Amino acid sequence: MSAAIVLPSLTNWTKNGISAIFRATNQVDFKSAVDGFLSDKAKITLNGVHVSRADFVNRLQADKFDEEGAVVTFNDSVEVPKDTQSPVTAGSVGLFYNATIAEAIEVRDAPVTTQVTASVNVVIDQDPDVPKPAPSPIRGFFDGRRVMELNQVSTQGPTPAQNA
Repeated sequence: MSAAIVLPSLTNWTKNGISAIFRATNQVDFKSAVDGFLSDKAKITLNGVHVSRADFVNRLQADKFDEEGAVVTFNDSVEVPKDTQSPVTAGSVGLFYNATIAEAIEVRDAPVTTQVTASVNVVIDQDPDVPKPAPSPIRGFFDGRRVMELNQVSTQGPTPAQNA
């Protein structure tokens, strides 16, 4: 008996990818999350400026200075498949998120937290540079989806104080 792989929607795939990047607490997990989400040849615009993939990844790492954990919340999203007959393989997603990052540094017995607030639009497609695995008894799609274009508007700063 073989099982079919069911791919998540483009929106859920995008949310999962962003969450994995922010929740990674070590270099190996961070690199794996970024490589599973962002094509090596992605075209990236950050706050209106074109940046290289390496520069974008370095900025993400800086956001996560000495991370102990993160909570990512997503607000509204919109998804447009490239092909309505195959809606999960490629298309565009726009969403808005907040990532609250708890650092391993404590001040007055509380972790220092920062918040990243962003609006991101991505174009997702099958990346021809992602190697396909050897054939297996599992049927279904190989998930070679990667973000090919990313346009993000974001800001980072201290987490706003909560009123008690």
